[in-house]
Amino acid sequence: MAKEVGERPEVPLRHQGAIYSGGFFSSSMTDVASVVLPLWLASMGYSTVVIGIVVGAKHVLPLLFAIHGGSLIDRLGTRRMMLAFAAVSVAVLPIFPLSPLVPIIVLLQMLNGLASSMCWMVAQASFGRVLMGHPAFAGPFAFALRMGSFIGPPLAGLGWDLMGATGGFGVLTIWALGMLASGLALPRSDDPKLAHRIGLSDLAPRLSDYRSAFALALVPAMMLVLIISIFRIAASSIQDAFYPVYLTSIGLSGTQIGLLITLSSAVAAGSALAVGRASKIIDPLWLLISMSIGSIVFIAITPLFTSVLMLGLIAVLRGFCMGLSQPLMLSLLVGAAERNAQGLGVALRTSANRAAAAVTPMTMGVVAAVLGLQASFLVVGGVLLAGMMAVVVYVKRSESPREV
Repeated sequence: MAKEVGERPEVPLRHQGAIYSGGFFSSSMTDVASVVLPLWLASMGYSTVVIGIVVGAKHVLPLLFAIHGGSLIDRLGTRRMMLAFAAVSVAVLPIFPLSPLVPIIVLLQMLNGLASSMCWMVAQASFGRVLMGHPAFAGPFAFALRMGSFIGPPLAGLGWDLMGATGGFGVLTIWALGMLASGLALPRSDDPKLAHRIGLSDLAPRLSDYRSAFALALVPAMMLVLIISIFRIAASSIQDAFYPVYLTSIGLSGTQIGLLITLSSAVAAGSALAVGRASKIIDPLWLLISMSIGSIVFIAITPLFTSVLMLGLIAVLRGFCMGLSQPLMLSLLVGAAERNAQGLGVALRTSANRAAAAVTPMTMGVVAAVLGLQASFLVVGGVLLAGMMAVVVYVKRSESPREV
């Protein structure tokens, strides 16, 4: 069972700001890329299968190295890790428009996927280590995450409409520079273990880290977070890969697509601030489950509509569900792991998320090639919804839902 959250820690505003800004840029990198990358690939005539492979490739290296990366966060500190991986994104993103060959695109996507994922892991670990995962910070942190997704996609869409790939990937590069600036502003740890020079032994994978991670995965509260997170992120990966492609097919521009995504994020930012009040009315666990189900339903039914008004309404409803569910999930994650193991806790969730996010676009690309793009939303969404229904049944049959 997750441990209870203690008193609100006193954290300087400048350190809170660094953590919020780190989350702002790193968590929204995928949303910004979800406007640019599919449009760029579609403009070059690539099929849905290729688009699915490229989008899914982003998650391969994070899946393989998340646990090792999480252990490095715990061992070397958040600031070092944010700076190192933000620099990788800054170097890789401007190369995309110069590389139209699929193998090179996949390689670049894998590198940027690892870098942005590690920066997002750092932001989450900082939330746990510095802000202690306290509910007083969970709402503002989730609000900052959603504001990144609110501001970024329309800027990317506008950049695409004005300057094509150069403009779109230029916005992505600005986001990478934001991660770098956030890393510079993160607090330096006062732990003397983190003050020594980094050697090869610090960077090498350790079997003990993997043992600790898998042991943590068996903690009931952690297992619950991982199961729900898998289905929730799989639904988001549908949006990342094929939402812009569908909207383009019905005649929407890049700016309109960006505005729909940002509308969803704006509502999510507002609902995230209401999570404290909502969790007093509805049990937090069931609130998380119900909002995760809603996020799946509202992306799956997207191709049933073609009018901008109805698409906007669906985006609002999905954003509401995503905004309420995210801070609940982050707090559960922090509560399931000790303070000195926040990196490993985040790594476990990242591994689960990346597995789902790598498989879903590739699978959906194949389904779209066989049954059509619109049908693929309903088929894949239906499978994810069936998985969440199984979670509901399992939790209801448990003597204590919080110890699933």
